[in-house]
Amino acid sequence: MERDDFEDVLVLETKYYKELADTYRDAATFNRYIPILKKVFEDDPFIKALEQKGSKELVYLGRKIFALQEEFVCTYVQFLSDETQIDKWERFFERYGKSLFEIYEKFVEGDSCKMVIFEVANRKLLRDLLAKYTKEISFEKQMSISERISIVVNQLFTYMANQLMRNRAITGTQITAAHKLIPLLPSRSYNDVMRLLGKRFLEKGLPGPLYSALAKHIAMSQYADTKADVMYILDRKVLLDKETLVEIFKSHFFIPDNETLDEIIALVKKKVPDMIRRAMQQRREIEDKVKQIRQKLKDTTEAIRQQLLKLTEDFSTEEPIESMVKKLRRTLLADGSDLKVLKNQLQGRADREQELKGLLNLKESDLAQFIPRREWDPFLVLVFMQHGKVSDGEMQAIIKDTMGEIKKDKDAVKVLNACRTSGFLKEKYDATAVNQKFDVVTDELIAPLLQSFLLEEIVDYFPRVSEVVPTEGVRYLAEEALAGRVNMIEKSIPVKRVTESTSREAVLHFKNLVSTLIYDIRGSTFMGTKLQDAKRESEIRNYFQESMLANVEKNGGIPIKDTGDGGIVLFAANHYDIKNKKTIKLAQGSVLPAVRCALEMVQGARSFVKENIYKYKDWFRETEKRKIDFEGATYATLPPAYQSIFQVGIGIASGAYPKEIYLEENAFGELDLAGMLVREANLYSRVKAREKSTVICDDATVYNLLLNVDKFSFFSETGAKTETLGRDIEQGLDFWLNQKLSKRGFIVDLYKILCNKLGQEVVRPGSMTIMIGVFDVMIDETGEIKDEKGGRGKYLFELAAKVIE
Repeated sequence: MERDDFEDVLVLETKYYKELADTYRDAATFNRYIPILKKVFEDDPFIKALEQKGSKELVYLGRKIFALQEEFVCTYVQFLSDETQIDKWERFFERYGKSLFEIYEKFVEGDSCKMVIFEVANRKLLRDLLAKYTKEISFEKQMSISERISIVVNQLFTYMANQLMRNRAITGTQITAAHKLIPLLPSRSYNDVMRLLGKRFLEKGLPGPLYSALAKHIAMSQYADTKADVMYILDRKVLLDKETLVEIFKSHFFIPDNETLDEIIALVKKKVPDMIRRAMQQRREIEDKVKQIRQKLKDTTEAIRQQLLKLTEDFSTEEPIESMVKKLRRTLLADGSDLKVLKNQLQGRADREQELKGLLNLKESDLAQFIPRREWDPFLVLVFMQHGKVSDGEMQAIIKDTMGEIKKDKDAVKVLNACRTSGFLKEKYDATAVNQKFDVVTDELIAPLLQSFLLEEIVDYFPRVSEVVPTEGVRYLAEEALAGRVNMIEKSIPVKRVTESTSREAVLHFKNLVSTLIYDIRGSTFMGTKLQDAKRESEIRNYFQESMLANVEKNGGIPIKDTGDGGIVLFAANHYDIKNKKTIKLAQGSVLPAVRCALEMVQGARSFVKENIYKYKDWFRETEKRKIDFEGATYATLPPAYQSIFQVGIGIASGAYPKEIYLEENAFGELDLAGMLVREANLYSRVKAREKSTVICDDATVYNLLLNVDKFSFFSETGAKTETLGRDIEQGLDFWLNQKLSKRGFIVDLYKILCNKLGQEVVRPGSMTIMIGVFDVMIDETGEIKDEKGGRGKYLFELAAKVIE
């Protein structure tokens, strides 16, 4: 597999893209309704294909078809208000039908599943457009328009399907047939839809308000057979909180009765005490660490205070004092950083304990709030499973409760009176007759209505009527379209299909890693030559090292070795326990601290020069005949050799413990690192560029960043801009497609980190050179980077702090 293809797979597994998928694919809703669709449309190929995908179908509607459908609805509504314009309507419809058929034919391409997608997406669009153009019209007029436009739409789609699928087996006939049984209603709330269908209910022999009341009564007395699944999942959960409960209930079609709610509460309360004990133990462990840091801070600052007093009494030069002050600053930053992290963890554990204790007081009313109840859910019960009959006593009570609303409509009273019987002392209603009429309405009106609504729940179109798709939504659609997972109507996308052999495990290998950071101080040899004073050279180097180590320890790095002209640093998730000699086993996690540390070291090196340039004249006294006057000099006026002093070359290599890196005690009893990551980070740290420090990392480091940060963008030839404000959805799609196809790297948006993939240039047959400025690193004919010891090859990235416009 090509590396770019692998990156495409990895991007879709990142936390950021999964959150976008949750928004636009809405897997919870899909999982909630797909079992119902499987029962309603048994063995239908379209439903089977959807189930295999495991998520909603996303459909992009081009400008032409969107405008075409809007013109159709607008023109038809106008025609119905003045039917003398029949000639004008017929001329329009002829043009409209021809244009729609051309788009339909090009999209479907003989695929009957695409035929269903096209029809559902367009019907959903037409319903939304109807809502837009009829919102100021009376309900009676809206229903009339819905009835008549349905006839036109049904005839048109039937004709197009028959023409396109001639001599082919047509699948999805059950689905398309459901649409023809109900009018094309404008998108409305449940109450409005029931009002619009009022006459249809009466035609079936039952007032709408009574039907609604009976349906809700049945739904409350029965619930889906998902109870066992929900209870099983809850029982298996090691950690429970409100979000987990909501997610479980949201993903299942679940309408529990009071008895089931009590069972769930009992199960939760049974599991919570163990969870509280674990949370309290974790809190105590963190509190112990906080106490240890505070004591260590007192001891260290006291020791440094004594050393500062001694240095002051034995004063010779200011550098040792400044170095000690920097050491104090470094200690404060490191301990302060650890304390900040631990305090946040402590607050998190305390919040967790309070939330768990709240679950111990969980009541039925509290739990019921976690269960999503959509307006049409009670009616789904009627389609989803066999329901019982409403008893005579219950029937009389329900009719009595709804009679106030029924009496508002004389026709409804007349229809209901057909079911009246003479009872003892008072009149009552024939429960058997009402139950029968209820079944007729359910089968002939509600079932097809729900089927069409459910299909619209699992097919989403973009752009929506009168809605602006956010930048991130456009970006997600572009990424999915490029991978062939969005249905593009009237727009061509250069689909780049990902190799199926790529496993999710191969991608998630990069989720948790350990990093080695090696830095090399530039110009150290030149500095020593110019100083000609070993003691002075050591003092200045230590002075600079303190600046570097302050950034290392502030970001949780563990200094392993001072190499004289640089250093080796380890980054692991359990850095606190390693520094305090509680373990030498490395815990894998995010490499973000290593990356942020490297960029801060670069900035620290710049600041060091800025703060100390006035000392250059004292530090580097010329012994040659040619004198260099530093008086009043700025960094920009320095000769190149002097400018290179205190630049840094930083290499970061990330990988798995213990295969690629291992921490152990060496023969001197000191911590030392072994493994290929050390060699690789050392190689990257040697990369040089004219007049600047460099941070070079491997692909594993960047991939770990992408899998762990909240948001990232593509860095492409168009630059580092990430917003598409001012663009419509089609322009936004083109922008993001261009960003992706021409990408040279990534931008970690929140931290403003630019990850630029190093360019490749052929310099002679059989080899390539990766270049930044004037340096090069050789790559062999296989495309692998290798050091002198035969280390393996990786893609390399240059990291930089970038202000995103």
